[in-house]
This record gives sequence, C-alpha cells and structure tokens, in this order.
Amino acid sequence: MRVFIAGLILLLPILAVAIPYGPDSELMRSGRLVFQSHPAISEYRVVLSSIKKVNNQWRAKQEVKSRALVSRVTLELDELVSYTDARKKLRSDMDNTDDFAILFQCSGLDCGSSNGWANEFLGVKQLYGLDTHQFYVVQAGLDGERKETYVIWYLVQRGNGRIYLQQDVVRAGPDSGAGVAFAPDLWWELLSTKGFFVLPGMEFTNDAAKVPQETIALLENLLNAHARVTLRIVGHDYGAGTFAERERRSLNYAQTVRDLLLDKGIDKKRISAHGLAHLAPSGRRETARVEIVTD
Repeated sequence: MRVFIAGLILLLPILAVAIPYGPDSELMRSGRLVFQSHPAISEYRVVLSSIKKVNNQWRAKQEVKSRALVSRVTLELDELVSYTDARKKLRSDMDNTDDFAILFQCSGLDCGSSNGWANEFLGVKQLYGLDTHQFYVVQAGLDGERKETYVIWYLVQRGNGRIYLQQDVVRAGPDSGAGVAFAPDLWWELLSTKGFFVLPGMEFTNDAAKVPQETIALLENLLNAHARVTLRIVGHDYGAGTFAERERRSLNYAQTVRDLLLDKGIDKKRISAHGLAHLAPSGRRETARVEIVTD
C-alpha cells in the first residue's frame, strides 16, 4: 500500500495479494502493491484490439461492455526484474493455465498508445509508460465456482525504468442475468474477427473430455443468438501414442461437446465434430484442447 510520511510516498512490500478468482502469476508475489480494489459491480470494457485516438477520443476497434463483478490489483515490480523477463514470465504462466484461454494479446507499438490504456481504458495513471514496452492480454475461462471469468493483464515500463503490472478479474455479476456477463457477444466478436476460439473450462483425463455445463451454456447462447451460424468443433491431442490414437482421442473430445449441444436441442446440421490429433498447430504445451471454428 502507499503510505504518506512527511511528504514522502513509500511503497510497502506486498506480502500476499488476495486474488479471489482467476489465474495467478509469480510476478504478483514479488511486487509492491500500488492499488487494490475489492470485487464490486461496475461497467467494464473488455478490449479485443489495439487502440487509437480519433477526433480527440480514444477508440478501440473491438470491445464489449457489460456490468460485471470487477476486482483489480496494480503492482510495481521489483527493480531487479527487467521488462523482458517479466513479459516472458507472464506469458509462460499463461501458457501453463489450463482453464483459461487467451482471447487477445498485443505488445509494443501494436497495442497503440500507453497513454490511452492508462488514462482511458484501464484508468490508472501510473500505467502510462513507454509505447514500445507494453504487453496487454485478455484471458477467458471458468473460475473455481464455474462462473464466466475474464482476466485482463497490462504490463508496462515507465520512462523512469519502473515496471508496473495490473490484473483485472471480471466475473459474471449477480445482476447480469443467467450468470453470463459478456457471452455471447464477446465470443461472437472473436469468431467474427479471428474465426475461432479455444473452448474454456475443458478437462482431459483418461482419454475423455469433461465439459462443464457453463461451457455448453456459452455455446448454446452463442448459437441461439446467431441463428444462421454453423460451427465446427475441432479436437486436438498432444499426448503420447500413435497418430491414430491421437486422432481418435481428439475426435472423441469434439464429439463429446457436440453430443452435449445436441442434448440441448441444437440442430445437428449446425454443428460438426472433427479430430486433428496433433497436426495443427504443433508444439503446444497443453496435452489437449477443443477449438470452436466458423465455417
């Protein structure tokens, strides 16, 4: 926390940051607390693009707004941690988070102006830093209570060399209706722009896939909101075994999702299941995943 003593501002070491929901990072246990807000209902803008100033106003090409339960932690990292190492560590922690998928990320000049991120979209002036040294990521998944959750990370180095990390955890609020804050709008934004997204909340054990009801509800809401869209459910498997074994497992993961959607009354003509084993893309760290792809 910040302590004011005779005009001096001290940053006290952070002993433990309480992260009520969402993934964690080792970086959050080695920094100093600048700001922390407890979960509260407010309107939040999930930005899925770079930003720029148009007619003297900051704009994002793609964003989704909703009232949700929002908590925030802003840290100043240890001075011995370089920006490059912090970014690598944060990215590595994300790669090892099974329940959360990366929806959007940008770095450096590709993100736009750090001034806009700090003062308009994230609202913390300490985050105004170098445009070349910024890293923004949006993750999505289901938390321990199986609620739709989005985690927004922003890492930046200021001109004085200090490095700041902010984490916003955004959950479906009690007044958001049916426990869904941003779906299906946010997921439709992803399908429209990227053509696919990784299905969150999946668990893979003993060659079988476990799909939470909330994950199926997410897809059901998306399909009901866009009556003409058809989806391909694509399984991937990077476990041990022959190609044929991986292909069989990956197809089984996709078919599990499809069968659950059919049980919800979704027209079978609108959803198909496919298994690609380890073919595309290769070199992934997770053992398996399921992607949702538009035709």
